[in-house]
Amino acid sequence: MLLNSFLHKKFISTIETRKLLPYNSSLLVSFSGGQDSLTLLKILFDLKKLYNWKIYLIHFDHRWRSDSMLASKQVFRYAKLCNLSVYYFECPKYMNTEESSRKWRYATLINIAYINNFKTIVLAHTATDKAETVLSNLFRGAGLDGLSSIRWSSKLSNTVHLVRPLLNFSRSETAWFCRKYFLPVWIDQSNYNYALSRNRLRQELIPYIKSYFQPQFEEKSCVLSSLIALDVDFLEQEALRIYYLIQHEQLIAINYLVIKLLHPSIQSRILKLFFASHVDLNLNSKQISDMIFFINQSILKNINIKNYIVGTDGIWLYIGITQK
Repeated sequence: MLLNSFLHKKFISTIETRKLLPYNSSLLVSFSGGQDSLTLLKILFDLKKLYNWKIYLIHFDHRWRSDSMLASKQVFRYAKLCNLSVYYFECPKYMNTEESSRKWRYATLINIAYINNFKTIVLAHTATDKAETVLSNLFRGAGLDGLSSIRWSSKLSNTVHLVRPLLNFSRSETAWFCRKYFLPVWIDQSNYNYALSRNRLRQELIPYIKSYFQPQFEEKSCVLSSLIALDVDFLEQEALRIYYLIQHEQLIAINYLVIKLLHPSIQSRILKLFFASHVDLNLNSKQISDMIFFINQSILKNINIKNYIVGTDGIWLYIGITQK
């Protein structure tokens, strides 16, 4: 197979420059049968011998549509055509929201990777997906973390990485690629259900922005998200460095005098680390805001966060358990 498309060349340049998919890797590829995942699989399959990859597919059937089983059958047919194994999972009936099903998909991906010793999970997110996520999180009032949430590579553990090698591909490019190679794209009718906000973003808002404000909106969104990601990484590293320095050696406490002097951005990240590492609690924005107010106002009294008491003796900030 001649690798003569510009997207093949772009893909090779991306994975080698960013060191995303090493030689001799076993790849667990999330495959829906849509145009993005077909483009990803086609390119991976064409490069398989060159990089000595072993490719395995995983497919999730949410059973939200009457034709979902037909879509799964097409996935199986294409996998058989490529002589690839498929892990198939049906979404539990009680998971009927996008958020709950997304969490279920990621949990399943990680579990399968651990059980079968996969080092790399590959997803087909594109620049269009990244632009949609930036807008969606912006509308929800997300912070910097939310605006940089889709990254080229994410470390899930010491051995497992989540990789998105198509983040510099647009959906118009993957559509062109599928037409060029006559790939059997399964049309998901739910993508045209405008009751779902993401579909309105994709079908209405983003085309409007590209027509009247910024023709290169997807590319510009990716640049913005990447720049924010650099700042987020720095803040996370700095917060982690300080957190290890101000921990109490024996008690569940951090130095109140030091954290009081820090910038609120670092304070919030240290508080998240403090609660997550000791009581496995993910603080929301309101709880963090209350905590920062508590610290900066030098209020020497306890406050309640769910089932825990946060207090200070003027030197240490500590966590205790409320008595029922």
